Amino acid sequence: MSCADVPDWYLRHRIPVINTRSATWLEARSQLLPPGYENTTCMRRLAEAGRVRQLARGLWQVIDPSREPPSLALADAIFRDAVHYITTDAALEAEGLIDQPVPTITIVVRKKTKPIKVGLTTIRAVWLTESKLSSAGFTKTSREGYGVSLATPAQALVDALAQPDWMTHRTLLPEVLVQLPPRDLETAAEAALVRSKAAAARLGYLIEDVRLPVPRALETFVPVARTELTPGRRGPYSTRWRVYGW
Repeated sequence: MSCADVPDWYLRHRIPVINTRSATWLEARSQLLPPGYENTTCMRRLAEAGRVRQLARGLWQVIDPSREPPSLALADAIFRDAVHYITTDAALEAEGLIDQPVPTITIVVRKKTKPIKVGLTTIRAVWLTESKLSSAGFTKTSREGYGVSLATPAQALVDALAQPDWMTHRTLLPEVLVQLPPRDLETAAEAALVRSKAAAARLGYLIEDVRLPVPRALETFVPVARTELTPGRRGPYSTRWRVYGW
């Protein structure tokens, strides 16, 4: 075994990104590289041979000669060995709930990192506290043969309401709401109340705006402060939810 075998090892395991600071890399190099072999030497040789391309410091995309992996798979693989999930636009698009191009893939982790540009897509890491991340709703699923951790629709909705800047197409949230089953709306309402009063108020406003029944969890909720659907923008005001719309 040698450095030249590294890309094939990753392709066999359906991992499209080499992260030289990860546990997965330590496993791969223990099987393929002799002790003392420098990571930088191996990556440089693979790049010169056209087997990998650098995404950022310590991150290398494995070149698959048969196809280009989906952006979701690349984003997920970067954070493969950390607790994480893909949320907002990308998660909702993957579930068929929005049909717009997703220029930014937002991925929730324990520690924020610099955005990474892959082609026309930006992969942006945002963070939640340990307690909020551990209670978030997400599942490990598959997209085009690659494993990805995706927020449930309810979780993606709550993330977009709690942190409006996490979602590019937030004006499509009313369309998302009308597609969700009542159970998911109830789950989103319960999670929004735990996340923040602003998230709960925004959810109530949107549910009322699309004329859906208010979930039981929000029936007795009384907002204590005014907020906006989009911070800094004040449209029509709801006295019930104390929210300025778009």
